Amino acid sequence: MTDSKTPLTSEKKDISVDKVSSDKVASKKPAPKKVDSKKPSANTSVNKISKLAIFALFIAIAAPAGHYYWQQLQHQQIAQTLTNEISEQNSAALSRYQAQMQQTLAKQQQSFDQQLQQVISKINKSNQTKMTELDATVAQLEQSIQQRQPSDWLLHEAEYLIRIAARTLWLERDTSAAIGLLNDADTRLTELNDPAFLPVREVIHQDIKSLELMPKLKTDEIVLALMAMNKQVAILPLALQDLGKEDDKDSNFELSNDINDWQTNLAKTWQKFLNDFIRVRQRVGSVEPLMSPKQQANLKQNLSLKIQLALWAASERKDDIYQKTLTDVHQWLNDYFDIDHNYNQRFIKALVTLQEQKVNYSYPSELGSLAAIRSTLRNQQSKLPTPPERKTENVKSDIQDTSENEGKI
Repeated sequence: MTDSKTPLTSEKKDISVDKVSSDKVASKKPAPKKVDSKKPSANTSVNKISKLAIFALFIAIAAPAGHYYWQQLQHQQIAQTLTNEISEQNSAALSRYQAQMQQTLAKQQQSFDQQLQQVISKINKSNQTKMTELDATVAQLEQSIQQRQPSDWLLHEAEYLIRIAARTLWLERDTSAAIGLLNDADTRLTELNDPAFLPVREVIHQDIKSLELMPKLKTDEIVLALMAMNKQVAILPLALQDLGKEDDKDSNFELSNDINDWQTNLAKTWQKFLNDFIRVRQRVGSVEPLMSPKQQANLKQNLSLKIQLALWAASERKDDIYQKTLTDVHQWLNDYFDIDHNYNQRFIKALVTLQEQKVNYSYPSELGSLAAIRSTLRNQQSKLPTPPERKTENVKSDIQDTSENEGKI
């Protein structure tokens, strides 16, 4: 019994031990709560440290920025004060310079006014002397104009007409126009009714007579005639049937009224009958072959070119070429064209008329009347009074001095 009870006690002890241990464990379980209550205090310290670090960092950044801003304000204040001082000094210097310039300009203006008054007085004096000289010159000119006749313009007009006549003769080779202009100039000199111009009129008449003896060139008429002849070349008939001369001994087939001549009349009647039905003709001379159409065209084309060459020579006043070309044309007409035809005869007649004309002549380049009338005009102008020379050197020097003074101012 005792043995069986002992284990029970042990079990109880074990149970009690287990209880005790469980109680201890149970008593020990709230311990972590105490530990958890201690942890928030450590976190709060860390937060405080981080806030202090951030605040320290903000102060570290804000302090240099504030210092920089304060320095900029100081620089602006210093610059503003310097600018104000410089502007005040500049305004004071400018006012002083303006005052000095006004004083200098006033002095220069006074000196310039004095010099200008002196120059004006000199110019007035010189103008008065010039006016007196001009009055004297005008009086002399009026006196000479009163002595001269108003018809002197006719003399200048005559000189102009003679000059145009000389140019017409030199450029256009027109003697008729030159003679007409010389006659007009002689008429102007006749209207003057002054014996002093008789030598000039004599020279004018000599020029007119010499021009009348010179041949008159009809270049325009020659050119027009050659142009018309050139167009007629195409219709000129050629000599295409020159087969020699016919040797036809015409017999006398007239019958006589005499009865005794019956045999002769019979023979004549028989011969005439034979000639009407069977006829043999004999021709004497060389027979030239006919030209082909191509040769005919070439011949007329060459003849047209020859006429064009003569036309150019007439317009350029090449007399040698003109005469030689017309001679060649005449020779070709005699050799290759039908001379008996009316067209060719009229063409050759016009060609001979053109050969008698001249396309060039050595006309004089000057007229004696032009030199005579110009010498007369020079003699009349030499008789006119010449105005006195004006002495303006002093006035010019005064004006130059004033201009130099203006440049200095």
